[in-house]
Amino acid sequence: MKKIDVLIVGAGPAGSVCGYLLKKAGLDCLLIDHATFPRDKICGGGLTPKCWKLLNELLPEFKYEYNSIRKIRFVVNDKHRCNFETAIELRLVKRKEFDNLLLEHYKSIGGEFLMGSFLRYDEQADGLVVTLKSGEQIACRYLVGADGSTSSVRHFLVGNHDNGSLIMEQYFEKSPENAIEVSVSGQYDPQSYYYRFPNSEFDAVGYGIITSAPGLFRQILAQHNIAETKFHGCYIYLKNDYPLNDRVILIGDAGGFANRVTYEGIKSAFVTARHAAEAIISGQPFREVNASLFQKMKKEERFARFFYSPCTLRFLGWLYHAPGVIKWCFDRALRP
Repeated sequence: MKKIDVLIVGAGPAGSVCGYLLKKAGLDCLLIDHATFPRDKICGGGLTPKCWKLLNELLPEFKYEYNSIRKIRFVVNDKHRCNFETAIELRLVKRKEFDNLLLEHYKSIGGEFLMGSFLRYDEQADGLVVTLKSGEQIACRYLVGADGSTSSVRHFLVGNHDNGSLIMEQYFEKSPENAIEVSVSGQYDPQSYYYRFPNSEFDAVGYGIITSAPGLFRQILAQHNIAETKFHGCYIYLKNDYPLNDRVILIGDAGGFANRVTYEGIKSAFVTARHAAEAIISGQPFREVNASLFQKMKKEERFARFFYSPCTLRFLGWLYHAPGVIKWCFDRALRP
């Protein structure tokens, strides 16, 4: 039986960055994923200034391609439009390439990677024994679940439950305007949003709503005069209601750490990857190292209910007469 310090399930941004930090610290780490990289990932691919500056801090030598964006179109209830430019650039990446580069960066310092799928784990006196679907067993001191919103590690830990809000997305021809469009509306659900994110080659167009379905997404595309191509769906899990285990750590979307208002998940993936590495290296419980983010999630849940309320949406619609105020709010929210 293979024996290692840390087994990480999921080779996306959270898993690859966590593995890199652990490997740099001298720990024996194995990263597993069932996918063949490069692989597609449903995501607008937006890196806010807080996100890309944190990435620069964690992986200062990491290089990646991105489309620099400052133009924003903010739409409320499909009729109130406001255009402005942010003070600091947002970076839009193609997740297929970005995630693969992060994995290769981890492997470049000797990080070990294995194609495989998690099945279960059993607790032992000195750690865990993880069984893969292939039947292979791996002994480890820590297990890190970084395998997304439908995390098999989380499902084994707490059993089956809802997977969160469903996002439908497709790629479309790149807009010559090279601007981000974000639209919030209470037309179908109190907490729904539409986005169009242009990367260097195409636009990622998506819609998020708890009750989302293919028919509804087709209707949204038609409303925005976008021809249907080939779209996909994924879930964003938005809860931290699972029991905490000192040897089993959930990070990124697997742990429900996406922003409750914007649904941004990459920054939280980097933050929790760093906190998981710190907890393992220092021997502290993850619940303590990550306490500030757990508390932040609770505040975001309360603010999300306020932000998506009918009264707030009406107020935001009125603010389109004052684009300078909306720009100030965006710049303040984006400021590192």
